[in-house]
Amino acid sequence: MSKPNCPKCNSFRELTLHLHELSLFCRLLNDEKPVYKIIKRSVVESGSAKTTSIAKWLSLASQLEQVTMNTFRYEEAHIYCEPVSDELNSDAQHYSSLATSITRFIFISNALEETYRLTSQAYEESYSTASKQGKKIERQRSYSTQAAWLLDEKFDAASLPKHYLHKVNALLELASAYRDEFDASFDLDLLKSSRNSMGLAIVRNLRNHIAHATFPIIENPEFNWDYDDPKVKKLILALLLRASRVATMNIQILLSSVCDTFKSDEYNYFSEDPDTGGKFKEIFSLKHLENLHINQDFGLNESSYWAWRYDSLED
Repeated sequence: MSKPNCPKCNSFRELTLHLHELSLFCRLLNDEKPVYKIIKRSVVESGSAKTTSIAKWLSLASQLEQVTMNTFRYEEAHIYCEPVSDELNSDAQHYSSLATSITRFIFISNALEETYRLTSQAYEESYSTASKQGKKIERQRSYSTQAAWLLDEKFDAASLPKHYLHKVNALLELASAYRDEFDASFDLDLLKSSRNSMGLAIVRNLRNHIAHATFPIIENPEFNWDYDDPKVKKLILALLLRASRVATMNIQILLSSVCDTFKSDEYNYFSEDPDTGGKFKEIFSLKHLENLHINQDFGLNESSYWAWRYDSLED
């Protein structure tokens, strides 16, 4: 895929590297927080959420290369008919591209679901404080809407990841086109909302479309006579790509709002390096979540980290 012409978009790491870096960040956080739910009108603890679980889903998304479809499996005509073989090959490429994009988005969405759960304690504390102050606010029932409430009511918009709103606006544009093309339903106004949680809401809606089987599995435009506009396929693939990026950045936002320190032995290993530990701690703090997705010399992946370490020793 060619790089976009937009300077802001060009400043981003490739999505798979972005996912890998955030996966490693979550692993170094090694944080765990209680999760709450309402049982018989009482708020009770119900398990826990872990950044290491988020890391595993992000790692799967980053390492995913391709979902391969075998369109030849139950067909025989291709053995003696070359046009049939051509069509089956084309179908395989078409459905593989769709399946790969959908699968990656689902992996990222699962990481986001665990991140929602990670915010449960922060939500309950904020809700309890507001209630004691006499404020009348509606209790949010799901972890996703609780996380959205935290973003809208408690998160400082100045701390959003760099170019986050640019990516949300780009996703909004495609989500509107997708809604119009397929008569898709959204539980929000795609034209009017300016909330911090707007990107979160769009991703949640698209995830629900896939989970409830209303997301379109479009026909191969190369061999379909009824619905052969290749622009529709480009729309779907671009929508999934942009939604994957915004979902990943949503994880960054939520982590920065509820986590306060690194708890892994691996982080201690890097930060206690006698040669570069000081510089590492300056660069790699929770503040790094605002720029983790941007192209830069520093990275947790092995190639970038050791190159950065070498350059630091040379300074």
